Amino acid sequence: SFSMNYTSFDLILGGVIIVLFILQIALYFGLYGRVASFRLTNKKPIREEEPAISVIIPLFAEDYNYLDNTLPTLLTQDYSKFEVVLVYVGNNGDFFTDVKALQRLYPNLSPVQIAYSPQYPITTKTALNVGIKSAKHDFVITSSSDATPSSERWLSLLAKGFLYGDVVLGYSSVQKQSGFLNFIFREYRFNCSVEWIASAIRRRTYSASRSALGFKKSLYFEVRGFNQLGMNVGENDLFVQRIATPDNVSVVLTPRATTTERIWGGWSWWWHNTKLLNTTHRFYPKWATASSFAELFFRTLFFVAIVTGLIFLPYDFKITALVLALVRYFMVLFVVIRNSRRLGESGIVAMHFIYDIFEPLLRLVINLASRRHHKNRWA
Repeated sequence: SFSMNYTSFDLILGGVIIVLFILQIALYFGLYGRVASFRLTNKKPIREEEPAISVIIPLFAEDYNYLDNTLPTLLTQDYSKFEVVLVYVGNNGDFFTDVKALQRLYPNLSPVQIAYSPQYPITTKTALNVGIKSAKHDFVITSSSDATPSSERWLSLLAKGFLYGDVVLGYSSVQKQSGFLNFIFREYRFNCSVEWIASAIRRRTYSASRSALGFKKSLYFEVRGFNQLGMNVGENDLFVQRIATPDNVSVVLTPRATTTERIWGGWSWWWHNTKLLNTTHRFYPKWATASSFAELFFRTLFFVAIVTGLIFLPYDFKITALVLALVRYFMVLFVVIRNSRRLGESGIVAMHFIYDIFEPLLRLVINLASRRHHKNRWA
């Protein structure tokens, strides 16, 4: 009698909504939900004490604000065994003299200069290569002049990752500002990062933050440094794919071990940089791209099925579809809240429902745009 009261269309669409609902919940709780509950200390240590570390920072401008404000937060980290290798790319002798003068206050500063020539452009990978080869210590952490540590314990907490592996991954957020565009920038970084962090926790590493990547120098020399595919990007994701194994990666997740990257512009700046960085995604493992595509695809199907059901299904089915949509949203929001607290993000939860709906379209447009953009990215 039940089947007689409903058409085949009603039953099929209702079944599709339920299946997609189950897939969404299983994915968020079974995969992304593990980010907040992850504990690095559950791994077996491979070292007894944190090693001496060289922090490598490329600097491509005469940025006195960085020298006066951000660099001291690195040089005064609460860690006894480290140096900061600042690789200045430029020809301003007075600026580099000012950099070297800081060594009187900070003996752990090791400045290096690379002369800039328009005929032979210096990429970030080149600067990092020079910095790593100049480093005194066997363990390095690469970061960016755009990034500011969240606390004086940033380095010591990342260093603890080396107790459990030869590769250390940290999280880097986008600078918090007012406005809806800033919300989009931060949500995009947060959601993309949760994807690769969750995968790394499952021992399948395919990406890393550009501002918080640590590794043993021997791994770097084994793969001949940052020379991936001749591209001038990829010093984080493509490089880490070559040095990471299921057993040598440590993921450090705590708000005090994060960095915040400075914003240099509005939509056009973010769009250009996002397309540029996204050009490496076509070289990701197929399982990584398939997993990301599947989540976005099934999420879109779920939303389409819900809207279709609210329009065409009988009243009791409409109520069920609406309830499932609300339950799915609050369960996803629960995972997002826990992950944002673990990563030190704030101010993105209130409007997450907007991003949740439009993220599949945004990611699709970025992927299509980056495919047309990549031909200009060869070094």
